[in-house]
Amino acid sequence: MCSLFIQKLSKVGNLSDASSFLQYLHDRQIHPDLNTYNLLLAAAGETGNFDLFCDIFQKLLLSKLPPDLISYLNISKVLPSLSDSKLLKFISEVSETTAHSDPTVVNRIIFVTAKSGQIDRSLMMFEELKNHECKIDTVTFNTVLAILGRAGRVDKMLSEFSLMKELGYSPDIVTYDTLINCLRRLGRLDLCKAFAEEMLRRGFELDLQAYTALIDGLGRAGHVNDAVILFGEMKKCHRPSIYVYRSMISNLKKFGKIEEAMDLLKEMNSSTSKLVGPEDFRKRRGRVHE
Repeated sequence: MCSLFIQKLSKVGNLSDASSFLQYLHDRQIHPDLNTYNLLLAAAGETGNFDLFCDIFQKLLLSKLPPDLISYLNISKVLPSLSDSKLLKFISEVSETTAHSDPTVVNRIIFVTAKSGQIDRSLMMFEELKNHECKIDTVTFNTVLAILGRAGRVDKMLSEFSLMKELGYSPDIVTYDTLINCLRRLGRLDLCKAFAEEMLRRGFELDLQAYTALIDGLGRAGHVNDAVILFGEMKKCHRPSIYVYRSMISNLKKFGKIEEAMDLLKEMNSSTSKLVGPEDFRKRRGRVHE
């Protein structure tokens, strides 16, 4: 009933009364549902009332309800209009409110901000968290490494990776997958190999993503024989993906190995139902900002 009442007030544009009623409930430890919080966040964002937006989001965090994608999208919509000082104040307050738990919320704010095209602002928030020794974790660094890699900022990505280790945050398999895949896109096969070797030295096995990036990188660089050898090694321990088959076929054709490419095409077509597909890779990508 309380949620419905707030929603009705919000929908007719009576945001002031809706906010007052939310405060009344909050004072009595009564919390509406997540959809109600999201409606209020959207309404506050549309009116440009960022102070109210922050207040509603803080109440959402204190309610113990985990924000969902809609909550984070509402955040990404209001950030472009903010001054740097308000932006940094917001992320600091969120970090303080969630200090009792892992930094999932700040990680996801950084991620959705970059995803919406505001890369510099997401990195600014990350710097604020580091400079004030706010709670961050390996996932925070993984998220930022992916942002920097996709933006082509290799030197900064490598610098943050070094800092990550200096500060005592242990790289995990997602860290190495992120580095290798970003560097593969940028044509840095030398660094791909170096991080794959470091990954193995640290006791991690190459997973499907790492194998796929290395095989594709080798093939694009013209080392197709090495790619074929690594592809065979990968098949002994992982179910191949349709991506790695397509990469192998394309690169073999590009460098004149037509017969080998046709053989692989037949192999791929005969086992399509068993191959790892797009959905599996989407699940793996989700590990970056969990």
